Amino acid sequence: MALTILALFMTGMWVMILTVAAFLVIFVAPLDTYLFGGQGGRFTISAIQAAIAIIVVIVLVLGLNRLKRIYLHKKLQQ
Repeated sequence: MALTILALFMTGMWVMILTVAAFLVIFVAPLDTYLFGGQGGRFTISAIQAAIAIIVVIVLVLGLNRLKRIYLHKKLQQ
């Protein structure tokens, strides 16, 4: 039982990480095409992409921290 919970915890963490990575590759990388139609300045596009990536990584860290708290809370109650 304990191994199953640990496996689910690790799977949940990897799913969150891979989801964020896919979002960054699929939506943030080609942002120039979506927003500016290929006509935006390189610095502007890079700044927007960096800001989005930083926000997404912060949300990922907060989500992983919450998942860790839930796991530890359940483990400490056992």
